[in-house]
Amino acid sequence: MTRPATLFAMTINHKIAPTEMREQAHLDDDRSVALMRELSTTPGCVSVIPVSTCNRTEIYLELLPGHEPGPVLTEAMATVGGDASVFFGEYGRLLEGADAVRHLFRIAAGLESMMIGEPQIASQLKDAYRRARQHQEPGPGLLRAFQGAFRAGKRVRTRTKISKGAVSVAFAAVELSRKFFASLSEHRAVLVGAGETGALAARHFLQHNISHLTVVNRSPERAQELAETLNAEREAAPTRPVSVDRERFPAAKPELGRVDARPWDDLADALAQADVVLTTTGATEPVILPDMVREAVKPRRGKPLFLLDIAVPRDVHPEVSSIDGVYVFGLDDLDEIVQGNLTARRKQMPAAEAIIETELAEFEQWFSDMDLYPTVAAFKSYLEELKDKQVGFVRKKQSAEVAAAVDRSLQQFIKKVLGRSMTSLKADDPDERERDIATLQRLFGKDAEEEG
Repeated sequence: MTRPATLFAMTINHKIAPTEMREQAHLDDDRSVALMRELSTTPGCVSVIPVSTCNRTEIYLELLPGHEPGPVLTEAMATVGGDASVFFGEYGRLLEGADAVRHLFRIAAGLESMMIGEPQIASQLKDAYRRARQHQEPGPGLLRAFQGAFRAGKRVRTRTKISKGAVSVAFAAVELSRKFFASLSEHRAVLVGAGETGALAARHFLQHNISHLTVVNRSPERAQELAETLNAEREAAPTRPVSVDRERFPAAKPELGRVDARPWDDLADALAQADVVLTTTGATEPVILPDMVREAVKPRRGKPLFLLDIAVPRDVHPEVSSIDGVYVFGLDDLDEIVQGNLTARRKQMPAAEAIIETELAEFEQWFSDMDLYPTVAAFKSYLEELKDKQVGFVRKKQSAEVAAAVDRSLQQFIKKVLGRSMTSLKADDPDERERDIATLQRLFGKDAEEEG
């Protein structure tokens, strides 16, 4: 009897390895594909799925009995220009069997992320899984493990609140702005600064249907580039239903969610037209000054202006907060929100881990019975062939209704026999289990059928 393969996970991640080691272990798409191709011809290797993000690089292997991941991976990595030693050194971890699968399930659920519960890793896992299937057919163990991970991650996110609440400063800023207004779809935002954090905040604004977003940056080319990128993403994304007050915003429909760019000299004018301003430049001194804001609020007729300053050093001059109708929130305010949300997410960990253990138990049961499936499938095929012959004989002698009744009766019979067979074959004693499988193969396998 063929013993099932063993699953392994080798990981270099943010919890155990510094940035330089994670960079050394990183596998880009080309090298990941090359590694899969190399291992596809390596004796003992059933399949491999590499996963590489900014915080982790992991290699999931399914190996036949008698083969170890060290020699298999070392030779393959050397062939594709990589170095496997980082995975087996001080900063690497090797997990086997249930531990490897549990680790995969926890990653899919966001429990191993730098920000607990973040959903991005689930998408990255799916990308790695799809890429692997384009270049190979994963073995049954890895295939089932990744599918189980996706299911476990979805259950954790839908049955707990582990992904609720902002845990990044950019997202927290947008979440805070949503508390100011009944709906962002009736308000305008200005993004001051077009760096990575600003772009992330802009995407959050658009996801929450901000009416209009203006990007202001010292480099007009960078502002225009970001605006064009965001508009292209908005056009490609599915539309979301919004509610807009047409009396206050009669022209909102054609520009809803639209992003434009304005030169740095237009910053004061942009402030006057905004309801919420998020600023995140790399300036060494404030760029939003008291006089600029005083001029901006004059035409607003008492309409409040909210400034969210997530820059270090601060972009908003301290005196701006004393201007009537202007409300300034800084990193301390946002960090308080982030820490509160992280605390709430940590409280969801026990419930999330319970879900993962349930999914893991189901996987382990399937995996432990994997050696049974070929034999049971052959036995089922044998029984169904007998059924079809018997139904065909009845159909020649009796009516179609009688033949259909016999077919249904024999289908139920086969179902009960297979169920009883599976139960009997799941012996705790491995020797007894092997003998029972061998007996079933001898009595009902292909050779027996040909002899009969």
